[in-house]
Amino acid sequence: MIKKYLSDKIPTFFFNHTTGQPFEFCNACGEHLDGRKYIIEKVFKQNLLFNKAEIVYEYAICFKCSSSMQGEISDESMQNITNLFKEYQQNVMMKLDYLHSTEKYDIESWIESCSFTGKSTKICEEFTVTGIVEDNSLVFEQSPIVVSDQFLELVQESLSKSTKDAFDGLRDKILIDSPTIEDIINTPTIGIF
Repeated sequence: MIKKYLSDKIPTFFFNHTTGQPFEFCNACGEHLDGRKYIIEKVFKQNLLFNKAEIVYEYAICFKCSSSMQGEISDESMQNITNLFKEYQQNVMMKLDYLHSTEKYDIESWIESCSFTGKSTKICEEFTVTGIVEDNSLVFEQSPIVVSDQFLELVQESLSKSTKDAFDGLRDKILIDSPTIEDIINTPTIGIF
């Protein structure tokens, strides 16, 4: 059973890391996000020295731009991704059912483990967290979605070269503070979730 619950506001976890405030503009088209439905994605890597996950990059993108990005996915990649998601669908549904039935609408409960594999984010070398914002509130429905390094690797393997190339170009376009090459080596391709 999937429920839709709009939080009272956007949790600070989904604020822009640099400004400490909610994202204001779509990183793809530059349009103001206030009152629009949009996606926030944050990519983390573990800092083994400090035993803490740190943001590698983040962005906010409106649904219109997100839809156009999906057009960059080749038919082959789309079929592979669909098959992969079907394989892990039961895990996602069990996590969602549990979180909704216990009414755990705090961000920590939703981001402590991968939505697909159940792997704890504390032991992931890298992971992504994606949330949907609607009416200036975080939507607890099928998001936030957490994707572990383990599942990211499976997604990467399912993408065609043309899809990877297209997403790499989009990453360069939408990231304001472009990460260094060391930051993005082996990091996930954006825009999948």
